[in-house]
Amino acid sequence: MDHTDIDRAGNDTATPADETERVQMGGDEPSGSDDGGQSGSEGGSRGYHHGDLKSALIRATIDLIREKRLEDVSVADAARRARVSSGAPYRHFKDRDDLIAHVAAEGFMRLSEAERVATVHHPVGTVDRIIALGCSYTEFGVDNHELFHVMWSAARHENAPEVARIAGEASYRGVIQEFSATMAAQGLGHLDPNEFGAPLWAMVHGFSSLLIVRPKMLRADRDSVRKRIADATRAYFLGHAVQAVDRGTDRG
Repeated sequence: MDHTDIDRAGNDTATPADETERVQMGGDEPSGSDDGGQSGSEGGSRGYHHGDLKSALIRATIDLIREKRLEDVSVADAARRARVSSGAPYRHFKDRDDLIAHVAAEGFMRLSEAERVATVHHPVGTVDRIIALGCSYTEFGVDNHELFHVMWSAARHENAPEVARIAGEASYRGVIQEFSATMAAQGLGHLDPNEFGAPLWAMVHGFSSLLIVRPKMLRADRDSVRKRIADATRAYFLGHAVQAVDRGTDRG
């Protein structure tokens, strides 16, 4: 996928009338939805439960950006994939940029859920829990690289749409809470978790980016990357723990 910034992708400002000219379809709901069931759709995308049009359009857009460039995905494309009329999306989204912002927010929520699942079997306060967190972050980025790009394209802008900003901040707070608990348990509670976690975040984000754009440079499979993340994380915590002990000895 040719990753293009979300602000460039936002140039599609078609109105509902314009979209209607591009796609002529039936009613606002796919056939069979009145009974609460799911209907099939083009490309295998799921239909949606009656009244769940907003979620269906977000899922449809995520499916589409896996298949083609972000800037080539229109509101009409999402409507077609969700099997609704071209005007239906405007019940929930002001324009294309608003739809993409909700896609970014959904991405952050999916990332948080992936991290929750990865860490659930590791006790709170353990370094192993932070390792699982980092591995899940890297693997989410690799497995969802188009969505990952949309998420961080939205998050890095100061004037990011509120829905994307709130979801991104919530995801970040969850990570910082994990770091705070582990740092306290490892005798590092006196340090700022934001500053402490930044190098480890840079590492896992870097791994994810390299595995997306230059996988051959790493010459590593997923298990090898996990080991590298684990070794680096343990060494990082150990190094700070030793420094803390040394400072305590010097004060004594």
